[in-house]
Amino acid sequence: MTEELDLTLSKQLAQVDPLLWAYQKGLMLTDGVPFDIKDSPYLFDLVRPKKRVNSIKKGTQVRLTTTRFLDAIHSCYYRRYSKNIMYMMPTFKQVEMLTKMSFNPIFAFNPWLDKLTSVNSSQVKTINGRSIYFVGAQSEAVGGSQTKDSANLRSVPCDCVIRDEIDLMDSAMVDLSEQRLNDSKFRHIFNFSSPTYPGYGIDQLYEDGDQSTWRIKCDCGTWTCLETDFPHSVEDLKRGKCSVGFIDGHWVRTCVSCGKQIDQRKGEWVANYPSREDGSNWVSNLLSVNSALDDHMTRFQKVTGGALCEFMRSIVGVASIEAEDGLTEQEVLACCGNDSLRGYWDGETCMGVDDNKGLRVVIGRRIDKDVYEIYTVANLENLNQVHDLAEKMNVKYSVIDSGPFDHGIREFQKKEPYKTWLCYYSEQMQGEPKWDNEVGSVKVNRNEWCDKVHSVIVDKKVILPRRSPIINEFVSEMTHTVKALLKNPDTGISKPRWIKRGRDDFFHASLYFLLAATRMSPVPRSGRVAPKQKFAVNKYHL
Repeated sequence: MTEELDLTLSKQLAQVDPLLWAYQKGLMLTDGVPFDIKDSPYLFDLVRPKKRVNSIKKGTQVRLTTTRFLDAIHSCYYRRYSKNIMYMMPTFKQVEMLTKMSFNPIFAFNPWLDKLTSVNSSQVKTINGRSIYFVGAQSEAVGGSQTKDSANLRSVPCDCVIRDEIDLMDSAMVDLSEQRLNDSKFRHIFNFSSPTYPGYGIDQLYEDGDQSTWRIKCDCGTWTCLETDFPHSVEDLKRGKCSVGFIDGHWVRTCVSCGKQIDQRKGEWVANYPSREDGSNWVSNLLSVNSALDDHMTRFQKVTGGALCEFMRSIVGVASIEAEDGLTEQEVLACCGNDSLRGYWDGETCMGVDDNKGLRVVIGRRIDKDVYEIYTVANLENLNQVHDLAEKMNVKYSVIDSGPFDHGIREFQKKEPYKTWLCYYSEQMQGEPKWDNEVGSVKVNRNEWCDKVHSVIVDKKVILPRRSPIINEFVSEMTHTVKALLKNPDTGISKPRWIKRGRDDFFHASLYFLLAATRMSPVPRSGRVAPKQKFAVNKYHL
């Protein structure tokens, strides 16, 4: 009886899980290659996510296209949708190649599935009375005007639209494809692509979504994300402190805290912003059990410039282009003085807080017209810790990342005894920051104030505490925001823009600190008030 119940339950699960279904059916991807999912557990939540719109930025060879194929076939097989599925690629030539190389073999080597297929062309697959339409996203000018349209995207009613390599598609056609869902009760959208420009396409869609990453918990209790913690999440066995692991080769995935080898298969998806309406995930080649870590890391250590950018895009899944300008570690370290981090201060200070995966805090004051001293920096877990540190450091003015308010920033702002503004970035506005004291907000030109952060460091107009583990972390993050000339893929117009090439939260916390410092009068360094008591602030470092 137990075996019968297990079999019944397994069959029921297969009806809702495409990957389990493909595995149970022994589905062949091509001649002699059965589908196997045991080494890619990160794919399960990606194939049937809980949110209506889902965007995935990815490296190459992460099996994502295969899972989207299987989900589309499974949807037709069990008639999960009442209408069609549209599978989009940038061009029709890519559609033809994709169906020929990857989709057609699934039917050719699975006769049981082929029997249910009434239409099997390069553009349409009809399975059990439901169809998958393959379309290219090329646009056509209408009547010689600037209006763009496409007959391929006009006539197909859909319940689901899949956009493969969305970064290479005409944005007007992306918008047009969504109109195919107007009469759908499902309105499912899947976007995935290797990233190109920072802040464009899949990179922007990921930032706008709930920002889920695959996190692996070490025995020491630390969670590591291979993508956000790269390159510190991959270490050389010959030089590192990790023990020999379960794969051959010198390079292994390691805990960023203790250095012990971790198994990327033993992770879970965690959203930075779970309350956001749209889902987004980040999948790199580092998650693949077949990832050639030795080759990748040898290449990573050698390449520079454009080749490094391509590595970051294709392997790590980071939007990256060759930068023109950015801080170096040497430039930031040159600002370090002889004083240690402060945990207490009598004189008035100002604070900048960046709200991301954690809360990066920078506290100090202005000591001359355009000269600043930073007393402490911290990586905190919650706003209670920010409150406690601000109280000890006698903060009077604060600028905090407006963010998605997932840490309760607005409530925090209302309760704090010092003046606090929420910062909003703008790419268009020019000139001085626009302060709204009634609302408690400040709006600034993002590029101009990133320039400001860069210039005060290069010109040594900031005095930092002496080196320590948290200062080293601060220094690293200050180098991950760089300036590049970006061409808008739609307009062709190039503009300089500061872009992210790694975790850069302290860079933005420093920007907010500089903004807060403009609200206070300078106090010369010689006139500062000596602290009555010293507290170690390193205890706040996660």
